[in-house]
Amino acid sequence: MLRTLNILLVDDDVIDRELFIDAMNLVGNNYEVAEAGNGQLALDYLRKTTIPPHLIILDLNMPVKDGRETLKELKEDPLLKSIPVCIMSTSGAHFDVQSAYEEGASLFLVKPLEFDKLIEMLTSLLTLFYKYVSFKKS
Repeated sequence: MLRTLNILLVDDDVIDRELFIDAMNLVGNNYEVAEAGNGQLALDYLRKTTIPPHLIILDLNMPVKDGRETLKELKEDPLLKSIPVCIMSTSGAHFDVQSAYEEGASLFLVKPLEFDKLIEMLTSLLTLFYKYVSFKKS
């Protein structure tokens, strides 16, 4: 079992990132979260870090490099393609969901509007990843 689940949160909205971190703190303390404000910053981080994340949580709609472009680039990179990517977007449009899975997303979650629903979603997601998912050895 993992001691710490390393997560990369990629979202251009600072308030959404802060809410995510606040919710994470309420969910538990077995998580380390790195943040990136757009896809290009995320890719730069991933190509430099010596400790890759166990999970990437990726927003779709961002400036510079959006989540769609980022996901495509992640899945084309031999060193990054095995990292699970969870799309977390305000959009639940059929096209967004379908194209995300076709590009290699592991999960697609629609961001809840209520903070208590975010906590509920993160509790389920992180429990799944922390307790039950087997990860590739680095």
